[in-house]
Amino acid sequence: MKTLHFSVQDYDLKKTLESGQTFHWEQVSGHSWEGMISGQWVRLSQAQHDRITARGVNGMGQVKGDIIRYLQLDVDIQSVIKCFPDDALMNAAVRARKGLRLLRQDPWICLASFLLSSNKRIPQIMEIVRHMSIRLGEQLIHPETGRQLHAFPGPESIAKSHESVLRECKAGYRAKYLYKCASLVASGEYCLDAIHVLELDEARSKLMELPGVGAKIADCVLLFAYGFSRAFPIDVWVQKVLGDYYFKGATNTPRELGALVQDYFGDHAGFAQQYLFDYIRHLKPAEWAGWVAEGHTGRSS
Repeated sequence: MKTLHFSVQDYDLKKTLESGQTFHWEQVSGHSWEGMISGQWVRLSQAQHDRITARGVNGMGQVKGDIIRYLQLDVDIQSVIKCFPDDALMNAAVRARKGLRLLRQDPWICLASFLLSSNKRIPQIMEIVRHMSIRLGEQLIHPETGRQLHAFPGPESIAKSHESVLRECKAGYRAKYLYKCASLVASGEYCLDAIHVLELDEARSKLMELPGVGAKIADCVLLFAYGFSRAFPIDVWVQKVLGDYYFKGATNTPRELGALVQDYFGDHAGFAQQYLFDYIRHLKPAEWAGWVAEGHTGRSS
């Protein structure tokens, strides 16, 4: 077994891995998670606030750069936070979710995961991912316990399967979209690598050409896989934040939402979104009602 040590500042591994960006990590202790990076089993741990360790099999040195990239350990998060709007809710989210970071995931895994996430809670999504990995993913052996591990299946594996198999993995109606997307990617008809070189709006439109991919899923993939820091996924939680707080309950149009996201949240809108998303979903309904009822004005007019 090989172990790598990474010195970190303002990095909370638990908050990051459990913030709804990824559904592929299994918590094995109070401060350790197991998953796959670059197709290799890795145990990530943070027993001390200023250090993250990565444990894996021989050849860990070859994936060191992949771990740094996946965890975005080279990002100066304080410089990012300084770009956030200065309002009461944003500041509260930053304080409460201190150490939260964005990940840089494999585009296919990220795309497939969010296709499976529609109308599902995080534990349910993780269950679908687990079933699919066992049924169709590459088998690996846990280097310590000897138990079988399964990587998430690539597009080729899914394309060679059948939509009915995906439904047996509890994917439901999402199975048809995942199967069609996998077939397009596996055949080479659709190239995920081409997204990297596009501008944000063009990249979003290109992803939305895929079956089942709307603006929210596209922005999740752009933010969590491709590193488009202005991508701003809007789900029910974020819609509530924008409508109740920033628009003060007033009706808003998609154009007004877009203007708010780009003009108010700026170059690191996606980072700000993740702090707000993770903050509000941890609030009790009465706590959020308090934010609204107390008359916090949000952005300046």
